[in-house]
This record gives sequence, C-alpha cells and structure tokens, in this order.
Amino acid sequence: MPTSVVAEPPPSDVITARDPYRGVVLTLLALLFAGTVGAAAAGLMLGNQILLHAAITLGMSAGALLGVAVAQSLRAAPALTVSPIPAGLDPSGLSSLPAAAERLDQVKGTEASDRPGGPSADAQRHPRSLPSPRSLIDRFEVAARVTDLRKRARELFPTSGELRNIGIVTAIAGGIASLLALRLATDPAVPTTFLAGAGVIVSLAGAGLAITAGRYLAEIDPSQLPEAPALVRGARVLAWIMGIAAAAVVLQWLEQPQVLRVLAFSVLAVNASLCYGLLVSRAAPAGAAVFPLDIGALSTLGSRPNALASVLDAAERQLGIDLRSTWALTVVRRTIEPMLVALCAVGWLSTSLTVVGVDEEGLVERLGVPVKAAPLLPGLHVHWPAPIDRVIRISVQRVQVLTVGHEGAEEASGPENVLWARQHAANEYTLLLGNGRDLITVDAAVQFRVADPKAWRYHTQNPADALRAIAHRAVMRTTVDRTLAEALSENLVALTARMRTMVQTEADALGLGVEVLGFTVGGMHPPVMVAGDYEAVVSAELGKVTAVVNAQAFRNRTVPYAETAALRDVQSAQAEGAQLLGRAAGEAWSFLTLQAQHGVAPDEYFFRRRLETLEAGLARRRFTILDARFQRDGGELWMTP
Repeated sequence: MPTSVVAEPPPSDVITARDPYRGVVLTLLALLFAGTVGAAAAGLMLGNQILLHAAITLGMSAGALLGVAVAQSLRAAPALTVSPIPAGLDPSGLSSLPAAAERLDQVKGTEASDRPGGPSADAQRHPRSLPSPRSLIDRFEVAARVTDLRKRARELFPTSGELRNIGIVTAIAGGIASLLALRLATDPAVPTTFLAGAGVIVSLAGAGLAITAGRYLAEIDPSQLPEAPALVRGARVLAWIMGIAAAAVVLQWLEQPQVLRVLAFSVLAVNASLCYGLLVSRAAPAGAAVFPLDIGALSTLGSRPNALASVLDAAERQLGIDLRSTWALTVVRRTIEPMLVALCAVGWLSTSLTVVGVDEEGLVERLGVPVKAAPLLPGLHVHWPAPIDRVIRISVQRVQVLTVGHEGAEEASGPENVLWARQHAANEYTLLLGNGRDLITVDAAVQFRVADPKAWRYHTQNPADALRAIAHRAVMRTTVDRTLAEALSENLVALTARMRTMVQTEADALGLGVEVLGFTVGGMHPPVMVAGDYEAVVSAELGKVTAVVNAQAFRNRTVPYAETAALRDVQSAQAEGAQLLGRAAGEAWSFLTLQAQHGVAPDEYFFRRRLETLEAGLARRRFTILDARFQRDGGELWMTP
C-alpha cells in the first residue's frame, strides 16, 4: 500500500491579520479630500490661481492614497495554506462529510498497521496523537471557507496589475483640472486682511500636517507598508506646495501679480511632472499588491526635507558624481558670501534709478525733505539710492474721477440700474432742502487732473478727500435754498457748470493744484429709504391733478350741451306756441265768416254745408245717383244681392 502523508493542522495565520496602518491611510485620505475642497473654494473666492493648483496637488495626492488603500485591501486578502492530503483521500469527496470520515478512518488504520511495531510503536515514535477524522474534516471545511473569502475579495478589489489604472485615472483627472484652472485664471482681487490671514493660517496648517505625516510615515517599516518611503517623499513635496500657497496669499494681499505668476507656473510644472510620473510609473511585479509610486518628481523634490539638497541628490544620481566634492562647488562655497554681498550692493544701488512714465512727473524727497528742483520729467533718472532719496511719481495727464454723494463703490454687476428707487452704493448721502421738509440724494462725479504735482503732494495732507469735501459743499450750496420740485426741475447744464466753477474756485483757494475738467450729475432724487412713501405722495398728487382735469373736461363738455338743449327747447316751445296761436286765430276767423254767411242766407248755407258733408263722406267711393223722375217715368229697379 502506498505511503501517505497525514494532513497537518492548518497554520494559525490562515487568515492574514488586519493591516495596522489602514486607519492611518484612511485618515490621511479624508484630510486630503477635505483639503482639496477647501483649497479649491478658497482659490475660486480669492481668484488665486496658486490655491487652485494646490487643490489639484491635494486631489492627486488623494487619488494616490486611494490606490494605497486599495493595495492594503489586496494585501489583507486571505491566503490559503492547506496541509498535504493523505494518500487515498480524494479532495472532491469532501462534499460528503460522513463518507470522508470513514475513508479517513480506513487510511489511518492502514497506515498504523503497516508501520513496524504496530500502532503502539507508532505512538512511541510520535508521542503526539494523530488528529481525529472529524478534526481533519473541520479543518478542511475552514480552509474551504477561507478560499471562498479570498475569491470574493479578488472579485471586490482589482488585482495588483490593475492598481496602475488608478494612477492613470488620477493623472488624467489632474491634467484636466490643471487646464480648467488655467482657463479660470483671472486677475486676483486684493483680499481683506481677515481673509488673507485666514488663508495663510489654513495653508500653514496644511503644511504642518504634511510634515507631521511625513515624519510618521518615515518611521514605518517598509515590509509592513511598502508605499511608506514614496508617501514620505510625497508628504515633503506637499508641505512645500502648501507653503507656497501661504506665500501666494501674502503676495496677493501685497499686490504682487508678477511674483504670483512665477509661483503659479512653478506649481503648475510640479503638477505636470506628477501627472507624467503617474502615467509612466511601472506596475508592481506579478503577485505583489503594491501601488506604483516610483515618480521622478517625488524623488527629485522629496528625497530630503530640504528641496535644494534633494535636487542635488537627484543630479548626483543622474551624473554619477558627487557634486559636493567637486572643485566648482568648493569655489562656489568660498565665493558665496562675496557674491551675496555684491548682489545686495547691486540691489541697493539699483534703487538710485527711477523711470518716470509718459503721463507722470516725479517729486524727489531727500531724507524726507522735498527737493526744490523742478519735478522729474518722463524718462530715466539717476539720484541717490534709498533711503536717501525717494521719488514719488504722480500722474499729471490721467483724468481722475471722484464720486460725490455716496461712499463705497457702485454696484458693477451687470448694466447700471438707472431706477432711482434702487440702492446704487453702500452709503448714499442725504441733503436737507430749503423748505426743511424735503430730502434729496445727489449722485455726482468730479473729473479732474493734477496740474501742479507739488501742490497736490505737499499743500494738503489728503488732497483727494479735500476735493471731495469741496464738491460736496458745492452740491449743498446749490440745493439748500430750493424745494424738491425746484431742484428736480433745475436745468442740469447750468447747474453742473455752476458747481464746477464753485469747486475750481475753492480748490484754487486751498492750493490743491488741480484742474477741474467737469462736474457731472448722474441723478437727483429723494432718498431711497422713502421711495415707497414718495411714490405714494407723487401718485396722490398726480391723481389730484388728474381728477381736476377730468372734472374740468366734464364741465366743459356738459355745460355747453345743456345750454344748447335749453335754447333748443325754448325756441321749439316758442315756435309751437306761435303755430297754435295762428291756427286758433284762423279757426276763429273761419267760424266768424261762417256765422256771417249763415246770418245772410241760412238755406243756402245749410244746402252748401250738406253738399260739403256729402262730398267729404263720399270721397273715393263708388255710388249711383237715382233721380226721383226715374220711378215717375215708369222705370223699375231690381236689387239683387
């Protein structure tokens, strides 16, 4: 009978223990997602392109850390270890546990009888008792369940060869986001001190967290977390990026757009190199669940905490020589201090050169005292370096505008709202008119240019505020002795000309050194706060005028019509009375005539009246006249129905 090997018990590590650093990776992943959202929101709100690029760096770091988390899940998948199967035992027969137990008993008895000395000798050679068949069946059942768990884990997570796809997707997403950030680039607005301070604090906090994470990851054994060295380099690069973001907020607050563009280009170059590194990174060997983070940019910039030393190390690796021991570096080290002193001296001497623009004139102050010489004309001028001389450039050709009537900038979103009932600025001034009952708001502007730069600079501490106060006083003097109706109906051309003359006269008296080019009034209206009440009063006055006009029109239309009707009725009555009177007179004269005729010949009168009656009664009728002589002469008359 063939010799068989008894199945050993499954080792204690059939199911690999949970990765102890999985919680650390997930925590860092959550922080990176939160930092990405915060940096993107801050970049869009402040218009800072470097913050947007920093958000892209944080997003790509989150994608890489997500790949590390997936690799941890793959490494934590169950590993199957099965002891040798005894001879004569078919693994396919494990589906029937009772039959498998019987066969194990047979195999066990056969092996024991074949050994010299019988079962007792075998027991002496092997003090440890052989496992029972039921125990072996239980162990094989556990191994089958572990195999099923491993299969499900392989279906849930990608294989180690597919981990590189996460890096490719992250690189593509980072490249698209960088292009969108370039398209969203606008001129950054100057943030408030509070926003700038908050941005600096948050950016430095992010840099501190990156440094802390790098130091923690540097102490991890690479056998437990193979990606730890690459994550350390990435944390160092991320700390430098967040430091640059903090410096960018400060530079934006200091209004240094040129330096901001240089820093933005640098961060964009780092992001581009990271995208390229993720695209071309090599996959881990077959069977190894390690996320590929062999990126040249991380090795170049993050191999040391000092980025410059890291770059030197990368150059040494590429060139194969030690740059720190070369004669060139020795010469540089010896000449670094004189070079720095020379550069500082050149920089200090460069302050003695000033370029005055074509629309400007320059005023020179020497040790804080104005130089009595004529102002500097446009061009390049040489003077004592700072802090001895200081040149103040003042624009003398550019037309400047001062607003009068409100504080703060007018609303610039969309077209200008010309309705007077809408607020046009943050704080509009209200003037009291002459009758003491009306208020008015004037939106005006003064156009001027600096004619005498010395007077503009030295005669008044705040010349712009003084000119605004003069213009405001001119508006008050023009409207103080008028009612609201008179002010609103004033001729604006004559009004603005009078105001311009007043402003120029007072500016000359104060010695501001300006030439007032124009005074424009954009609107004169009651205060916005009483817009509803004022509109109601105006509507009531218009309603009163409308009612009066309608009543007058009704009167003018009704009175002539009534007078015409009355005259027509009187004349009609008079005509009818005359007609009736004439008819009555005619009838009376006719009766008197008939009476006179009756008195002269009564028989003839009655005969004539009888004939007239017969004529009236027989008019338009057919009749036959029979003479009395017809019967006398023997005639006969037959009447038939």
